[in-house]
Amino acid sequence: METTNQHNNQSKLTYDGVTWVDVQDPDDVTLENLRREHGLHPIHLQESVQPVQHNQVERGRGYLFFVIHCPIYHAAAGKITFGQLGIFLGKGYVITIHNKEDASLANFYRAAENAEAGKKCFERGAAYLLYLIIGNLLEELSVMTYKVVNELDDLEDSVFDNGGSDAEEIGKVRQKIVRLMRIIGPKRAVLNDLAEQIESFAGADTAKYYSNNSKTVNKLWEVIDEAKETVEIYKDADFTISSEQTNRILMVLTLIFTFTIPITVLGSLYGTNVPLPGGIEVGAWTFLGTYTTFILLVAVSVLLAVGMYIYFKKKKWF
Repeated sequence: METTNQHNNQSKLTYDGVTWVDVQDPDDVTLENLRREHGLHPIHLQESVQPVQHNQVERGRGYLFFVIHCPIYHAAAGKITFGQLGIFLGKGYVITIHNKEDASLANFYRAAENAEAGKKCFERGAAYLLYLIIGNLLEELSVMTYKVVNELDDLEDSVFDNGGSDAEEIGKVRQKIVRLMRIIGPKRAVLNDLAEQIESFAGADTAKYYSNNSKTVNKLWEVIDEAKETVEIYKDADFTISSEQTNRILMVLTLIFTFTIPITVLGSLYGTNVPLPGGIEVGAWTFLGTYTTFILLVAVSVLLAVGMYIYFKKKKWF
């Protein structure tokens, strides 16, 4: 196993005639060196570092080129973003070009530096090495996908059993699902295309491994697509429950306001500067004591409110 750190942003592993060149955040000089050393097309090199959404594998002169997106989980923020990985597969070499945020690929590269692990990665050729690299990325993607599915399962009880709104939590899970769909969707097309083209490039035996990667990403798509449908159901359910809760609050407030209408009307009338029976101008009623007028006004208000309650109940308005 031969390990070479040519630059701060480029590392190389070589074993049994197979080389893996891993490049992080390359500059123009690094890209030009790769072009000269491996005969890579300048456009492919530029596309490997520019934000693009490739849905197919492109053939160069003696190599295959494609771009896939890799998920990056930010634990502190609880968010998923994605980085871009440009891959070149040639006779006897694999070149990966990516940014430094992609910790999964960096960890796999460090593991391959171990002599025993590196032998298993390199001994079957460059195409098999690439299969393992893609498999590692799919494993990372699978972990994130099922993590989101578990979050969705935990959210179910909160949505349907909690009287409050879970709109914020649902929104966060929806964002993760959308990000994963943006990663998995294009990856399906690329890996399906790669599985078809790899046989003519590396042989039928190796092609079977790539078919396995293709099946894995298609399965992940089914899982995340189902999660998308589920989270939409949760969103609708949360909206319905929140709306019903709001309607109940408005109903109670409306009833309180309605039942106070009689006392409000009577209070307004007796607050005017006009003579009224039992009013100050003509003398308050006292046949029930000093507060006769007040008692009568309250009694009339209560009777009217009770009558309104009975009428509303009979009409089944609440």
